[in-house]
Amino acid sequence: MCFSRPGYLLLLWLLVPLAVLVFYGVHRKLSVWKNIDATGGVSGILPAMSFRKLVLRRIMLLFSVALMIVSIAGPQLCRGQKPVRQKGIDVVFMLDISNSMLARDTAPNRLMRAKSELLQISRSVGEGRKALLLFAGTPVVQCPLTDDEDDFELLLDMATPDLITTQGTDYRRALEAALQLTGSGAEPSGNETVLVLATDGEDHGSDLGDLAAMMKARGVHLHVIGVGGVQPVPIPMPGGPKRDRQGNVVLTSFRPELLGSLIKTADGKFYYSRPDAPVHDAVAADIAAEAADARWIMAPGQRTPVHGETILAALLLFVSGSMMTDVRRPPRQST
Repeated sequence: MCFSRPGYLLLLWLLVPLAVLVFYGVHRKLSVWKNIDATGGVSGILPAMSFRKLVLRRIMLLFSVALMIVSIAGPQLCRGQKPVRQKGIDVVFMLDISNSMLARDTAPNRLMRAKSELLQISRSVGEGRKALLLFAGTPVVQCPLTDDEDDFELLLDMATPDLITTQGTDYRRALEAALQLTGSGAEPSGNETVLVLATDGEDHGSDLGDLAAMMKARGVHLHVIGVGGVQPVPIPMPGGPKRDRQGNVVLTSFRPELLGSLIKTADGKFYYSRPDAPVHDAVAADIAAEAADARWIMAPGQRTPVHGETILAALLLFVSGSMMTDVRRPPRQST
């Protein structure tokens, strides 16, 4: 069994609280029935209740709901395997535009260094769709997935910290937005997913271990480009260097620790960009190799949709459960 829209199977978790409510209702019904007629139906005040029918009827109704959810997910009977050529690659360029990227410890500054690398990578990759995600404290889709190189380059050139008011750097929210943009967080598009992250390594978010493991399991390729120097430097702002609430100058430096952990768990690749040692050629070559390796995948050789049969089974269970009563059939009188 396979599914054309497996993301909808997550709705099956709704059955857990629903089952709790249903069987709580069974308990309440039995309690009320016993309080009214403690003789178990012998007195004739109330008809005899069947515990087996009470439970069976509600199980049938729960299964009917489960089958309806399964039908939405597009169930198919899959047999055999055959090689299938993938559509192409989706590359999401993730650019850190937090204020620390304005530091000038790499010429002309970190942000311009990162933009230059991403521009050259985009031109070298060639085929496939590209998107641009800007992030700081929150992510912003600057350019959705497109084949138009001119639009992509124009929007990349416009990227500045002024586009995001919430500063600080949150990799988790940015990576989740990138996966959602390509469809890798729910229903995959069929394209190979590549993320190219350019940043100085400063992060004010949470641990990324679970997210990185999920990316690896789903075959998402991660390439991280680090920019900035290891020596602390001030962050230039229009009114002078950035200061904290106490008036002290805020210093920033390239921090590879979190990036190293992310890359190790996600099985990604890291590149350290400097003016005298750009990395765009190496990144583009690795992306091209990944796209070539993943161009062919094994897929089910024959798919037979069974969503109609699933809906029919759900309706039969629902009708049968609705028509069944909770009353115990009285014993036959002997003649």
